[in-house]
Amino acid sequence: MIAFRRLMYLLLNLQKSPSLLIHNWAFLSFCVFIFLSGTASSGTKIEHDPQGFFGIPWGNSLADRKDLKEIDASHSLHIYTLKQGDPHIEGIPMESVKLYVLENKYARALFRYQGASTHTALLQYLETRFGKTDRSYGGMMRGLNQQYTWRGPETEISIIYHGFRERGFLTAESRVLAPLLLDSYEELSY
Repeated sequence: MIAFRRLMYLLLNLQKSPSLLIHNWAFLSFCVFIFLSGTASSGTKIEHDPQGFFGIPWGNSLADRKDLKEIDASHSLHIYTLKQGDPHIEGIPMESVKLYVLENKYARALFRYQGASTHTALLQYLETRFGKTDRSYGGMMRGLNQQYTWRGPETEISIIYHGFRERGFLTAESRVLAPLLLDSYEELSY
């Protein structure tokens, strides 16, 4: 409540004093830093980073792989999927997979899955492989929407499960290359 009042005071008295403006901008910057640092640090730490996913290291080219086909492309972004069959992660069936390549470097894998039993098996595998999930602030562990995240130095893995529809998404991405994907969408945004 005090932070909100200070923010309102800042907005109302923005023009009055340059020193007040500098002091208030410093306070606002500090509040934004605290908010963002708390959000960015949540998630389970990966002790042994896989440095890739789906058997492919981050940064590798997928253009020459015979088991993949390109389904979409722009200037620097290419999206691949499997040519035949449905994807599996350690024997757990997934509905689909999209592998994102930016500037000929593998950056992200996006899997879709369906069913509560698939979600339970996937969560159990990920917790066994990457560590038990933290019950951190902001994470949803039960209910209609569930979200779990594992973070390593090079890899971030997240699953989001919608219990009402019994559909889920698994995203594994390079923490270095995946943020660059936003730049590739620049031409599509406004």
